[in-house]
Amino acid sequence: MVTKNLSPIDRGIRGMVALIALSAALFFPEAIGDPLLRGILIAFGFLNAISLTFGNCLVYRIAGISTYKEETPKN
Repeated sequence: MVTKNLSPIDRGIRGMVALIALSAALFFPEAIGDPLLRGILIAFGFLNAISLTFGNCLVYRIAGISTYKEETPKN
């Protein structure tokens, strides 16, 4: 099982970044120009979307970072 290491705020930011990167690369290719840069933007957006979906970032895991805070049960 994959442990979460992204807070809801972090996931929201990743969602916006993924949406912007994918939109720019797919719908405005003339603004980007270079096909390699467009491919990098698509990959970056796709990886952010995956992190958003699962709540886990591989780079954070490798670096030992976690923005996720466990909710404490209320009495």
